[in-house]
Amino acid sequence: MCSLLLDARCRVALAALLLCAGCAAAPDAVGPSRAAAPGAVGPSLAGDGTSRPASSDAATRAALALAVSEAGGALGWRAARPDASAETRRVARGLALFEKAQQGPAAAFPAAVAKSFRTGPAREVLVTGYHEPTLAARREPDARFRNPLYRMPGGGGTIPSRAAIEEGALAGRGLELFWTDDPVELFFLHVQGSGRLRLEDGTIVRVGYAGNNAMTYRAIGSVLVERGVYRRDEVTAPVIKAWLRANPSEAAEVMRSNPRYVFFAEQPASGDGGPVGALGVPLVPWRSVAVDPRVVPLGSIGRLVVPLPDGSTFDSYVIAMDTGTAIAGPGRLDLFCGADDRAERIAGELRHAGKIAWLQPVS
Repeated sequence: MCSLLLDARCRVALAALLLCAGCAAAPDAVGPSRAAAPGAVGPSLAGDGTSRPASSDAATRAALALAVSEAGGALGWRAARPDASAETRRVARGLALFEKAQQGPAAAFPAAVAKSFRTGPAREVLVTGYHEPTLAARREPDARFRNPLYRMPGGGGTIPSRAAIEEGALAGRGLELFWTDDPVELFFLHVQGSGRLRLEDGTIVRVGYAGNNAMTYRAIGSVLVERGVYRRDEVTAPVIKAWLRANPSEAAEVMRSNPRYVFFAEQPASGDGGPVGALGVPLVPWRSVAVDPRVVPLGSIGRLVVPLPDGSTFDSYVIAMDTGTAIAGPGRLDLFCGADDRAERIAGELRHAGKIAWLQPVS
């Protein structure tokens, strides 16, 4: 997912983005998530109420069937792209095998796993989270909804800084897509790069990344650390939001210290699915992860175990369906948490060591 503030193919860890100067991703009306709540999958499949990974054939089959039916079912696991690597093609073929095995006898599924994959060693990874925010919005401005989401300007040339744009540099050019009532939430939408907008009649529309002004990203978490407001280990998305709201006279200046500005495009609705990830299909809450595709092929399945900020333990199979600028190397992983309130809380605070054991395709 490639440019600094992510697009549908540029997911990043929110906490890292807000703190790292060098880095750079659902409302009730949408309906329930297709995925089980984090922490529920591992314990229930293990059968003993613990958070250890399930190990029996039945548990393995159930966990993988769940992951593939949610994410793989959405993908249809069509043939790998023509330019895909040999390893990615093997993963795609293996996942097709999984999908087919779900339709046969229960015993066939572990056999398909054993035939196509071997379990790799559990490796420690730094796990962060990202989510899809929801903002109140209108298609026309009024006294309350005064903060525009802009479409990408055409014609080439230099695009102004965040400060200049917020002072009206693009006004009157017909670039406004929607209007929001909360500049803080709009700033965080720029950081995430995609989100949902709830209109006055309850309609939900999705917007995604369409480009940026090509200016250097500056993390406002680092700005607050430099000012002595917080220590580096204290900075999370909720902490930054709370400070911006508690200090309205300084909030605009701090947000404008990041000159990078993101532009959006309205995207087709996708039911209760998440935003489109690097595989070109909707992400699945608590099943999709962003990886560095140079070291983990997209489509790979792995067992992830990591403590969550709310005290629960995430212990489940996940599928590599996304990428992120801040997700580099084998020691990083970004978990897509969904679009509800809990997803926002977890994604904003998650930054913890976990362990991932990837299922490796057999040649």
